[in-house]
Amino acid sequence: MTRKLTFAVATVLLGAAISSANAVPISPSPTVVSGDLTFSNFSCSSAAGGLPCSAIDIAAYTSSVPPDPAAGESGIRLTGAFNALAGASNDTTIQYDLHSSGRLITDASMYFNGTPISSVAEQIYDLVTNALIGSLFVQNPPADFTDHINLTTATTGIRVVKDIQYIGGSGQSTISIIDQTFSERGTPIPEPASLSLLGSALLGFGLIWRLRRSA
Repeated sequence: MTRKLTFAVATVLLGAAISSANAVPISPSPTVVSGDLTFSNFSCSSAAGGLPCSAIDIAAYTSSVPPDPAAGESGIRLTGAFNALAGASNDTTIQYDLHSSGRLITDASMYFNGTPISSVAEQIYDLVTNALIGSLFVQNPPADFTDHINLTTATTGIRVVKDIQYIGGSGQSTISIIDQTFSERGTPIPEPASLSLLGSALLGFGLIWRLRRSA
């Protein structure tokens, strides 16, 4: 029985890991789990002639050095053919919510691989107070591909608003990858459902122990 239970748990965890790693369209809004972070409530809009939101994919991502400022942090990766031909300009706005399972989100990082002329400006809000607690900005030119900040308030829930601009000057402007990662501190707090499951398991073990003792 123990072996079967172990195999079942391992199968569920493996399936969750595989599903979270697969890229999915940002529209309609998906839910993406990366580490103990849950990304949801995605919204997206593009200016006329810009990349359709249905052509933007999102996947769980773990940072690495290079290109990210730090390694091993959980986050998401946006991929899509953000293009503007010479003389044209496009703009895409993406918004999403992020919840941590009890740990405090303290830092935010962003990386992109944009060619001239392109940029990504981001504002981060506390979901509880709606206060602005951080801003990130990457651009080319100058070739500034990464940005990292300490949030002014550590919190378990934030809202992120990205403004992605790509302007064709003398040539084509292109962005294909935008990475977003976060640092956390503290120990995850079990959710009520997890506590309930743990309590049921302990109760079951107690009943088994009593039955064996009475036998």
